[in-house]
Amino acid sequence: MLSLVQNPYSPERWSAVRVVFQLVDVDAAEDATPTATSEAEISKLEQTHNRVVEMEKRLATLEQNYFLLDGSFLLPDETDNGEVGWWSGEISDSNGNFDIPQALEFVFSEPQSSIGFTVIFDDKAEEYASNFKIEVFDASDELLAEDNVVGNTSAHYISETPVDGYRRVKITFIKTAVPFRRVRVCEVIFGIVQVFSGKDVTQLKLLQQVSVGMESLPSNELTVTLENLSRRYNMANPQGIYKYLQDGQPLDVKIGVGESQNSIEYVNAGRYYYTSSKAQDSSMTAQIIANDWLYFLEGKCQIGTTGTWTVDEAVAAVIADSGLPITTNIPSSIGNRVINKCIPQDTTHREALRMIAQASMSACFFNRDDELEFVDLALGDVVDELGNSNLYEPAEISVSDPINTVKITVRDEYAQTETVYTATNKKLDETEKVKPINNPLVANQDVAEWLLSVYQKRIYYDLRERGNPAREIADTVRIYDVYGENRNAIITKQEYIYDGALRANSEAWEGL
Repeated sequence: MLSLVQNPYSPERWSAVRVVFQLVDVDAAEDATPTATSEAEISKLEQTHNRVVEMEKRLATLEQNYFLLDGSFLLPDETDNGEVGWWSGEISDSNGNFDIPQALEFVFSEPQSSIGFTVIFDDKAEEYASNFKIEVFDASDELLAEDNVVGNTSAHYISETPVDGYRRVKITFIKTAVPFRRVRVCEVIFGIVQVFSGKDVTQLKLLQQVSVGMESLPSNELTVTLENLSRRYNMANPQGIYKYLQDGQPLDVKIGVGESQNSIEYVNAGRYYYTSSKAQDSSMTAQIIANDWLYFLEGKCQIGTTGTWTVDEAVAAVIADSGLPITTNIPSSIGNRVINKCIPQDTTHREALRMIAQASMSACFFNRDDELEFVDLALGDVVDELGNSNLYEPAEISVSDPINTVKITVRDEYAQTETVYTATNKKLDETEKVKPINNPLVANQDVAEWLLSVYQKRIYYDLRERGNPAREIADTVRIYDVYGENRNAIITKQEYIYDGALRANSEAWEGL
């Protein structure tokens, strides 16, 4: 919303992007079993591989010369302190050394491969180990790689140690940067995290969209082009970074604008998952493409049967069948709606979700919190205004073909039945213009009436604009056009383009 960016359309505007690319083994975190030499009472060892990469609080403890009474520390809660990771039970001596080095170890049931390892210490308190050792072993306990770290000065340590087929990782902590401290490890990432900013990104395109009437379920897509003068992204190098690129590696995107270079406010633009890459411009640049989870939902959904269930039940069953770690955001007003269970055999999980959304008279898409969100596409409070000050050219207006009849065919292949729901507002002197729909999950006449009302709203806007990164899909905007109509509309598509400056191509629908 606009409140996240004070003035997204300032006359003199600076813009910037930030992309965090987790070059991680996509299965390692889930397969890891951690152990430690010792553990403090506040410690949560299981949090060291849960993909949460920062401490939640700066916690006050009684380690010597640590707890300052300046208001920056929070007293620990007896039951829940959020993300704390592993804290060693032992405290270092006056030189920061341990009598018995403290070790954190991970064992895997299957071989893993990583381009390196990232150790994230207590970033809130800037407490970290200065001397430690990372050892990586195979199934026969043979040492595959080793990184002896001396003099570390950061709460984020990246070990660029490519390793294939490892089954055990041991990190031995020898010395803390400050005396009389525990080792605190928030997260161990089985890979490395790269952060790209304006100096690295030559172009970024971010496409987000939703289908009116849910005739399709498009996947949001990120395309980022990076400076590659160092040839780091060298496809011809068998030991290079391409060897460790895996489908599903996450990229987190932020887009920022401000009135000056020092006042840029960043907005979360979502999480996307690596799908492909290629070198361009004689390998001077590298292009990475990533999508939301919808891109990966092409497996066959084999859970259909006759009967009915709620949207909540249907979505949960499809996601469970897909095996992907997808979270949802479904309001109860939609989640409790009843639809049919008869998902046809060999339907993809993605198509199953599309049919669920359409049959429940809602729309779905992945939001910026990486959640599959279901919404009623309806006009709401205006969050942005698009006119002469932020449109590069007047809004293009189009009117879709008129539809006066919707005919939904519902075939239950498990019960061998077929039902047709028809909604029409055809006048006596009109030619019938039918929109045929096939959706076996539709359970009542209301869906036909809803789709007819959707198709009656025929005005669409095509916009070339400056771009407001805080505005989201399904938000309501007011559009000032050359006809002076100044209608409210629902954003259905946004393509942000950054190449040193930010602009956007957007589409909006008149809405219900």
